Amino acid sequence: MVFAIYLSLPISCIDKLDFVGETREGQLVIYGLFTDIDERQVVNVSQTSLSGLAPRGIPNASVSVLSESGARFPYFSLGNGEYELYGYKALAGESYALEVVLDGKVYLSKYETVPELVAEDVLSFTFGNEPFRTEAPESVFTVFSETTLPDTQDPIYLRWTVEETYLWPLAWLQGTGIPPPPPPPCFISDVIEPNRLNLFDGSGTSTRNSTFVLGRRSVDNSFQYPFFVSVKQLSINREAYEYWEKIKIVINNQGSLFDIPPAPVFGNIFNVEDKGETVLGYFEVAKTKMTRIYTTRADVPFYLVDPCQYIPNKPEETYTAECRSCEARAQGKRWTTNAPDWWKFD
Repeated sequence: MVFAIYLSLPISCIDKLDFVGETREGQLVIYGLFTDIDERQVVNVSQTSLSGLAPRGIPNASVSVLSESGARFPYFSLGNGEYELYGYKALAGESYALEVVLDGKVYLSKYETVPELVAEDVLSFTFGNEPFRTEAPESVFTVFSETTLPDTQDPIYLRWTVEETYLWPLAWLQGTGIPPPPPPPCFISDVIEPNRLNLFDGSGTSTRNSTFVLGRRSVDNSFQYPFFVSVKQLSINREAYEYWEKIKIVINNQGSLFDIPPAPVFGNIFNVEDKGETVLGYFEVAKTKMTRIYTTRADVPFYLVDPCQYIPNKPEETYTAECRSCEARAQGKRWTTNAPDWWKFD
């Protein structure tokens, strides 16, 4: 089962894929990422579904991250197969493993050590007319990174995730009499190109500077107001990099992160009592660097229409749902009415 983690990359040589057998419905999928920054740490536990369907979340597992020095940090279940941990992060030089207990069975990952190296990312963006989702040109926003590797001969393996957050003001429906205060704006977040894997193997190159396309998306009215792109660079271990390389090959052959591939990609998680059980997924430990860039309406060379602009004497019922509700505008994406701590621009 290949599941959604979201991530263009230079191709590197890896060994022949060690696919054995076929992926079946009902196989356990565990994915976890443990980073060295103060953020919500997340583990997903699920089972494979029929081909083309997303995995089914498992809410009743006991999930903990273990340090090689003996500490244990339990995760809290959100009830949908997602487990979260606050207040803990990976420490330099320490090694960590993931433990999942489900129906009396114990699943454990191999210990992964926090990498030491991280690269520098300088972000930029373009707006252009080019084919993206169709063969015909369309308005496209593209994010780039000029990445500089550390001045060392030690190997470095990188993965990037890319997320957008944009502001969406709701319509201030003033009515008659004393107008109510304007509603707080929405801050809506989503992954850019969730099926894209951004990977780089810096172990066999003498080039210290490279430019990568990290993500693209169609231009719409989300760009009317400040639009932030957050790029999380993950410095990972060689084994984790090779795992994601294999996932990328399957995606390219299959077409979707949600499709069941012709055979499983084995990760680093196993059943302690039954080594013969196929467990899919991976637990990775990453040194992390966050970089952000933003656009404003002045950067967009295309005409955009604000459907929620207040017009005096316009009947309130003629404003669409996205003008009245953050939830309606978000359509399943994450949203809040509280500005992120980093929401600052000139």
